[in-house]
Amino acid sequence: MILTEIQTYLSQQGQASLGQLEQHFHVNSHALSPMLEKLIRKGRVQKIASSNRCGSCGSCGPETLIIYYWVKGDSPTTETLSPACPDSR
Repeated sequence: MILTEIQTYLSQQGQASLGQLEQHFHVNSHALSPMLEKLIRKGRVQKIASSNRCGSCGSCGPETLIIYYWVKGDSPTTETLSPACPDSR
């Protein structure tokens, strides 16, 4: 069930950090990672480790720097991916 929900969420959002997925689904990264890896193996999702910090707080956790990108036939570029800082809301 949650695998389908992850697919739907990522296809609608286009991209999400691991931290955003944790918050949205109320599930920790240890539970999300196997499902995300399955979607990566199927070619539906691409994982990108961003080196860009949000710029507002300077203390973003590592989970905000891992971005999962919904694959629509195009390749993401790290310039278009920016982590969302949970402290900037």
